Amino acid sequence: MRSRIALAAGSAFVLAGLTAGPAHAEFWSIDDPDDASASLSDVYGVEANHGSDNLRVKVYFNELMRSSAAGLSIFIDTDRELMGPEYVLSSGLGDGTDYVLTEAEAWRGSDNRVTCDYAARPRWGKDVFRAVISRDCLDGASSVRVSVKMVDQADGSHPVVDWVPKRHRWSLPIAAGLGA
Repeated sequence: MRSRIALAAGSAFVLAGLTAGPAHAEFWSIDDPDDASASLSDVYGVEANHGSDNLRVKVYFNELMRSSAAGLSIFIDTDRELMGPEYVLSSGLGDGTDYVLTEAEAWRGSDNRVTCDYAARPRWGKDVFRAVISRDCLDGASSVRVSVKMVDQADGSHPVVDWVPKRHRWSLPIAAGLGA
């Protein structure tokens, strides 16, 4: 009888631990609906991993093509007390485009480049864009939040815009951890 009570209590304890998640996590992931279907560069998912050395962000697309005219912005919030992002990594998604990390100005990039170690590139065959940003770029922030914006002006009549998670909204706080 005691073993059944101990087993039930242990199971309840484990279940409570699984359901009461932490306020911060090292890893954040979200699926995005088919809400920019006018563009082949419709974002369908974002993953962010805030490790002890780097922040790694992966943006997944329905179909990422070398001929893409779309651009991508990864906004990074390092100070929840201030409105908006502190940094933005901007890049084209087509072949031959470049990327840059700048200080953000009200959900836009600026001319203030951040001098540090970071890298970004599209992987057309895998339909993913990957950015790796050193925590030194982010002043060693213990927690970050991310937001992603894709803009495609392929047909010239109107831009197709896709925000993840939503326009001017953030991921959950992602605490610095071990991996990335």
